[in-house]
Amino acid sequence: MIRLLVLIISFYSISAFADIEHSLLRRIAVFPIADANYGSSEDSWWQMREVLTKDQRFFVASRRFMINRGVFQPRKNLKPADAIILGKILDAQAVVTSYIEDRNLKMKVYEGENGYLLWEGEAPFHPAISINDQLIRVSTQLMGAFVMTIPYQGFQVMDELVGKPVFEDDKKIFAHVFVGSNSTYEIGDSVQWVKITGDVSQAYFGPSAKVSVFAEGKIKEIKNDRVVVEVTKLKDVADLKESSLIRFPKEVQRLKDLYVKDDKSSSLSSEYLSSEIKDASEVNKGHNTTSTALMWIANLATFILFAF
Repeated sequence: MIRLLVLIISFYSISAFADIEHSLLRRIAVFPIADANYGSSEDSWWQMREVLTKDQRFFVASRRFMINRGVFQPRKNLKPADAIILGKILDAQAVVTSYIEDRNLKMKVYEGENGYLLWEGEAPFHPAISINDQLIRVSTQLMGAFVMTIPYQGFQVMDELVGKPVFEDDKKIFAHVFVGSNSTYEIGDSVQWVKITGDVSQAYFGPSAKVSVFAEGKIKEIKNDRVVVEVTKLKDVADLKESSLIRFPKEVQRLKDLYVKDDKSSSLSSEYLSSEIKDASEVNKGHNTTSTALMWIANLATFILFAF
């Protein structure tokens, strides 16, 4: 009981602020569709999970794991406290519920730590076709709509060779970015580091969310599920941290075109470019690069060797 009260108080203290900052979303739990007594219901659940796992951007709770935790059952609307408890039980940063109502499939995604609504959407079933024959298609389309609404497509990862978020070469700053296994990005594509804030009194991923760009770069190399990005503009190198949110303007434009095509009233998050960012060469001016430092150490070692 005490733990529950702490969670509830935590939620309301968070929601007292107009905007809160979003952190990287990777772990998601998807519950079975409620009010869906159809032969295709189970396949629909599997296919919704497939939408999330296909490019390895997300880790999704397995059926066995949810059953073992005693929570694998259809769910509809969740109270903040319910979402928080389910998030704790499943170690999920987001929980997804869906249900059928008046020949519409409705889906809601809740933030797992504080319980607020991340996203919601709905799609109608065609009146002349049985719901059983449409359920897989409509449910996967809704899950795809949620993924497309997330205002970033990758995140920064630690450089394993140097053990730092960034590395330097020839007075240029580089970073590794995870993009998933099915990305279509190309060398030269623009890259942006973003900070996302939103109002938790309404669906977080939507028109109310604000995207602030605090660094920019371009893809220099593609390595399986990662890309190497040359940072061209930034405020401070210290801002480029592990798990920083990354978006690709070309992909954002594709999503905008898709949204305008499908729904004239839809819009993605508002965005703005920080006025404090400047060329990386200016930020790096007077700062010894890693390669320069290593060369200095090598020369010092040589000097000591000859001295003896």
